[in-house]
Amino acid sequence: NQELLRRVPIITSEEFIKLEGGKDGLVPLDHYNSTHRDHLLQIIQKCEERKKSDVYCEDLYDHYKLHGQLSPVSAEHPNENCFVFDADVFTHGEEYISKLDAGIQQRITNFCQKRTPFYYNRTMHEAPLWHFATMDFRYRLLVHYYAFLFFTDAKVGNYYKRFIRDFLRFHDTVFCAAGKIILALQYEDYLRKALVSGGGGKGKLVSPSSSSLDVDLELVGGYSSMHIRRGDLQFKEVKFDSAQWYANTKEIWKPDEILYIATDETNSSWFDDFRKQHFGPLRFFDDYKELADLDSIDPTLYGMIDTVVASRGTVFAGTWFSTFS
Repeated sequence: NQELLRRVPIITSEEFIKLEGGKDGLVPLDHYNSTHRDHLLQIIQKCEERKKSDVYCEDLYDHYKLHGQLSPVSAEHPNENCFVFDADVFTHGEEYISKLDAGIQQRITNFCQKRTPFYYNRTMHEAPLWHFATMDFRYRLLVHYYAFLFFTDAKVGNYYKRFIRDFLRFHDTVFCAAGKIILALQYEDYLRKALVSGGGGKGKLVSPSSSSLDVDLELVGGYSSMHIRRGDLQFKEVKFDSAQWYANTKEIWKPDEILYIATDETNSSWFDDFRKQHFGPLRFFDDYKELADLDSIDPTLYGMIDTVVASRGTVFAGTWFSTFS
């Protein structure tokens, strides 16, 4: 996203080490022997999150942690924080927290609930390098930013929310392909509603004025959606057959509505037990390969496209423990 890069410069690890890995840099490599230095330079090119791997990512991250400010905030129990930004606390220090306006203190309490507030301060601000140890459960930030960051000045908070909305988003390629699939699903729903039974069991199309799209004011709907994670998910308790999926979700679907299923299950017959009980059609990502010209799109974007399509359904059911859901 070039508009984001204009405002927030982003570089690769390789570029960063070239800039800051020298003797006077932020993350100097010169105090290592040549073997370990070459090891880190290899990891910069490609690494794996496996401890037994020869290119274990954490070896590089450990180097970063030695030279930077480790982010002290966490979104994980029992160390859950809310990250609070207040100009007066930043200027005068933590002793000013108790002097904050009662209304502001109540807003912080309402936002943080049981979480411990952590106030952005000068030490953090002046650190030349920050490292977010996201693979460490103690410091993991698996949380929506708007549920984690709190700005006591609403104008500042709104500025950053607009910034995220406008610049930190999927590529247009993702939205374009997803839009084609969404419109196809909604149009199919429209045609199914317009096709009414006629004499002799034949159907006939009614006029558009007699039927309408089943969408809300934001054009969401016309189908519902699911995410069924099957492949490498390590939580066996949420991996069960499609009949159980139907039993667990049947009360939230309309009897004959279209269901779009985002899934890594490649065997179509696996869904047969679900199909036998749900009267509406099941639709999948691969059904729209030609329509959305998916073969011309980078496959690494497929999951993002799937996400957008699933998010526009009237109702969504996902896989517990799955970060995709």
